[in-house]
Amino acid sequence: MGILSSGIKTDADAAYAILADKLETAEKQSHKIGILMGLSLAYAGSSRADLLELISPIIVDSDNSIELQAIASLSIGMIFCGSCDQDAAESITQILLEKEEKDLEHSFTRIFALGLGLLFLG
Repeated sequence: MGILSSGIKTDADAAYAILADKLETAEKQSHKIGILMGLSLAYAGSSRADLLELISPIIVDSDNSIELQAIASLSIGMIFCGSCDQDAAESITQILLEKEEKDLEHSFTRIFALGLGLLFLG
């Protein structure tokens, strides 16, 4: 759904309607990751504040796995690519500051940096 809707601007906004609803009801981590990637592909570079409100709770919720938090950070980076958005940057850096040193050694920690780097690209 995300790739199909990439770059398409319509009033119906089908990708957001379908994927946002599924993100809130999804129980499996793999489904949430797929939905996040779909949203990030569909709205890459759009800087939509409603998507930040939808995705940032996933990042800051410490009950989520580091993999899910990292993919959510990457999604925010793709959606807000090159915008230098302060709220988006704060949501990513906040969780990094809260992580313990042993958590920062996880291989998915690099994806947090990638998401943060995309915010300041260009």
